[in-house]
Amino acid sequence: MAQPHLPFFVLFLFVGSTASRENNAPVVVTGILGESAILPADIPDKNKIDNINWASRTPVAVVTPEGTAVNIITTHQNYKGRLNVSSKTYDLQINHLKMEDAGFYRADINLKTSSTSTTITKNYTLQIYRRLEQPKITLNTIASENNTCNITLTCSVEIGDAVKYEWTPLGEQTDESNGKSRLFIFQTSEDVPKNYTCMAKNPVSKNSQSILVQYPCTGISKSSNLWFILISILIILISTATCFYLRYKGKKDADSSFITQGNTGKEPSAPADNRVYDEIVIPKGIVSTPQKEESLNTIYYTVQKPQKVENSYSSNTKLLGTSTSDFVI
Repeated sequence: MAQPHLPFFVLFLFVGSTASRENNAPVVVTGILGESAILPADIPDKNKIDNINWASRTPVAVVTPEGTAVNIITTHQNYKGRLNVSSKTYDLQINHLKMEDAGFYRADINLKTSSTSTTITKNYTLQIYRRLEQPKITLNTIASENNTCNITLTCSVEIGDAVKYEWTPLGEQTDESNGKSRLFIFQTSEDVPKNYTCMAKNPVSKNSQSILVQYPCTGISKSSNLWFILISILIILISTATCFYLRYKGKKDADSSFITQGNTGKEPSAPADNRVYDEIVIPKGIVSTPQKEESLNTIYYTVQKPQKVENSYSSNTKLLGTSTSDFVI
């Protein structure tokens, strides 16, 4: 036996009644810093409104109808003087938005009938962004050997959240990271100048900047080669001058030592250990002493190695081989 089915219109009424009491998915509202944002109430039967309680991380306000107007009681000091409610739609308007206003919001809409009261809860997510200033474009180049210029264009905005970039025209490759967008292009000296535009966007605004690129590598490679040649010549000159200076200084020190030795006019004295003393006994028959005779005749013999041979000698100097001898008898 077949099971009885509920009529289609009964199922529709049941589902519709459930969905009208609470919106599970939050409504996303986007606002601009310093401006206004509106959280829509979307009340199906405005004649049955008893009150609306607005809340975020803390209670925000309580709204009650008063004839054709509404009464707003602000329940948090952060929203004082910044709230408006339309008497026709009961939408909540937040003025002079601050970044701390962003986040989750909830509206508990209390409806009253003759026999029952119903609460409809609606959820919101408020997102707040800054208006974008004009982006900045910087250009960096690298010259290659085949007369090709590798160019990197970097586009960025100073302050901004959720920023996306678009380039016109597109280059060989783009990269977006750390809040900046980079466009990589290649040009040769034969290419015509080209204008590139960077468009910065976020959910509430957009702004653009353009730059004309005309083979910026002109003169880079020649200038690099010239600097390399000049630096090489400078290194060679410094090395050569240093070598000449060291040689001149060594020669000057040697000449100064020779002149100082010649100006003294005398030979260096012999070390004490070059003197040799010896005793020689002479028989009495060979040497006679007219005045005084000693029992032992002693000869002192001094040996000194000459340091320098001169052409003339004093009358008191005697040569004996290569030594000078003094006899004391």
